[in-house]
Amino acid sequence: MSSPALEGSQTSWFPQLNVDSLLNWLKQREVQIGFLLIALLFAVFWQLMSFTFRYWFDMDSYYQHGPLVPFAMGYILYAHRERINKYEVKPTLLPLPLFIGFLIMGVVSAWAFLFVPVQCFFLVGALCTLAWMIYGFKRAWAMSPALLFSLVGLPFWNRVIDDNTNQLQIWSTGGAFKILEIIGMHPFRQSATSIQLGNFPLEVAAACSGMKLTLALLSSVIFIMLIARLKWWGNLVLIGMTLPLAVAINSLRIAIIGLFGDLVSSEAGYMFHDYGSYLTLILAFWILYATAKKLGWKV
Repeated sequence: MSSPALEGSQTSWFPQLNVDSLLNWLKQREVQIGFLLIALLFAVFWQLMSFTFRYWFDMDSYYQHGPLVPFAMGYILYAHRERINKYEVKPTLLPLPLFIGFLIMGVVSAWAFLFVPVQCFFLVGALCTLAWMIYGFKRAWAMSPALLFSLVGLPFWNRVIDDNTNQLQIWSTGGAFKILEIIGMHPFRQSATSIQLGNFPLEVAAACSGMKLTLALLSSVIFIMLIARLKWWGNLVLIGMTLPLAVAINSLRIAIIGLFGDLVSSEAGYMFHDYGSYLTLILAFWILYATAKKLGWKV
């Protein structure tokens, strides 16, 4: 039994860089169908994509690592290129009903105001199915790690954030209190998320809980796992250190804010909060990078 249309096509997928070649490429039925399917994907999920884009550039968002995700996806594809190129491009319309199903569920979920993570699931499902239609199952399967990595940049984690932010606030406050106590600053813990120093109050709000750093480190760990090809126990070490590292670095950040605010001025404390905190972020990613190298990542 023969495969659906597009199967086994001899389409030239990348035109030469001249006008005639590009026009001939655009006239191919397979290319036109591909553009139509991509346009449908964008039309259905435009609201979610627009919402996600705004999240990426919101200073109070937990998804500020988002703009780096497409570049990371591209690098994952590059790192897996040998495995991907083992499989021929075999376009097929066989999964078209599944693709349409994801689009319909995307429309229904947006219309019914279902949870954003549900819409993210349908978007990624449609994206993976689209890759299946364009490249064939085996090649799309080899590309799936990069496609699924898109989840770390989508607002798929809102429920996790809502359920765990307060606990991270408490842990980070406790860690900062211990650091300030060890260096002799004589802090007073007024509540689970506030510390009073001699001249400066430290209020650890939800935005300073460390969840933003936790998600960024988790995304980095998954990225390293996909490209570094560490042994299984090395991956477990990276996963296991993500949350403790995020809490420790965030506690250090809060403690340094307190130091500047108490010993220099309130303005200095707030300035370090806004700008100097990037130094502790760099420290966190350097520790993660150094650990991955020790575990066998050859870069």
